[in-house]
Parts: sequence; C-alpha cells; structure tokens
Amino acid sequence: MSFLHIAAAAAALLSLSFPAAGRTEVTIMEECGCVTGEGEQLVQLNGVYENKGLYAQELTIRVLQKETGEEAALISPEQNAGYLPAILLADFTGDGICDIFLGMDSGGSGGFGYYYIYDLSAGDVRTIFDFGKLPMPYTAEYADGYRLTVTDGAEQLLYSLDIRLRGTDYLNGIYCEDGALKEPLSADVSPVNAVFPFFVNTERRCHLLVMRRITGLYNADAFGYTMDFMRYDGEQFVSYFQCVSVYGTTVPE
Repeated sequence: MSFLHIAAAAAALLSLSFPAAGRTEVTIMEECGCVTGEGEQLVQLNGVYENKGLYAQELTIRVLQKETGEEAALISPEQNAGYLPAILLADFTGDGICDIFLGMDSGGSGGFGYYYIYDLSAGDVRTIFDFGKLPMPYTAEYADGYRLTVTDGAEQLLYSLDIRLRGTDYLNGIYCEDGALKEPLSADVSPVNAVFPFFVNTERRCHLLVMRRITGLYNADAFGYTMDFMRYDGEQFVSYFQCVSVYGTTVPE
C-alpha cells in the first residue's frame, strides 16, 4: 500500500461518517497548492460510497480558488471508481506549477491500479498521464534450461530469470529431465499494477516508476516486476531506464 492509499484511508476514517445504508457523496481528501499558475487553489477529491465500503464511485476532482471559492475546474476521470483513491499535488513537468496526481486500486487478486496526472497550467485541463494509454512492450515465456524470459520489444532488451528454485513438482510439469521444454509455454506480464511518483532533486520535479507484475502458470505464480522509470519530455511521459526486479527466496540452512 502506498502513502497515497494510507492518506486516503486515514481521511476516510477521521473525517467521514457513513450511514448504515444508502449512498453519500463526500470529500475524500483536500490538498492546497498552485495548480493553475494563478494564486492558490483547493483541490478536492470527491466520490460516492455505498454503505460502509472503501470502494468509491463517481469520483470527481474539483479545483477551487482558495480566496474566493470560485470553481476553476471540474475533472471527471475516465476510470472514476476504485478502492482507496487519493490525490497528490506535485510538479511533474518542471514548470514550477503543481500537477494533480490521482491514484486508486482496482481491488481483487490482480492488484491493478488506475492512475492519472492532470496539468492545468495552460488554462484548461490536460491529461498528461493515463495508465490505460501506456504502451505494453513486454512479453514473457518459459525457455529451455529452467528459465523464464521477459522481452522488452521497445528497447530490444531480454531478461532471463532462473526458476530452478520453483521446486521439482512445478518444474516436472513444464520440463523434460534434460531441462528442455515439453512444449512452448507463455508466461504473462500484467497491465499496470502500480505507479509511484518520486522526487528528483537535480531536476526539482517528480518522475514516475511504473510497475507490472510478471506471472507464470497462474496469477498467484508471481516472479517479480518490470520497472519503468519515466519522465515528462514536454509532450508525454517517456521511459528512460528499465529493469526487472525478482522476489527473493529464503536461503537454505
């Protein structure tokens, strides 16, 4: 769970009062900063909860001038429902003006997330990051020699993971005794699981870390994550460094 989700959960517990049944629209959280380039604004994340769940629907982001209360913008995300939604005001473009980062969880075993970044500096709302429009460069498959390969087609990179510690029962279903595949077998790289903003002091702005989960025979058969470090280039977020992280295994005694 990221700091955004912890903040949203705390706000829900401290400031919201849910009825025993029915629907209620609430302000989930509110941040203050300059997102338009003119003065300070209050940025409110609003949504509708049914009963006492953590699943918010009909999400909107309302931007109000702090001094007057006048509405400067109303944003309706394309994916407007999810668990533990939260916003963060941070500069991703490097212009010294805050952008609005929105993140939420899908729920379920897939562990997917929904993420957007909105820029209001030009006088209107521009979506400069949309998790659903990111290209998918990765493919994965099992390979001879008890290995799983992940290919990044965009960068022409190949990652090769040793999977011999998966155990005899697991491997015997896939490989012959000599380590050759019994038949071609694909693995999977999921859509976006998580997007983490992080501050880069040399640029005085935030970048993004985008993570996708690598799985094998089934969803819980996870090996690790692809990791894309991305920054805004003036038109879109582009990847500038890629790697694969793997889960560790307990060292045998």
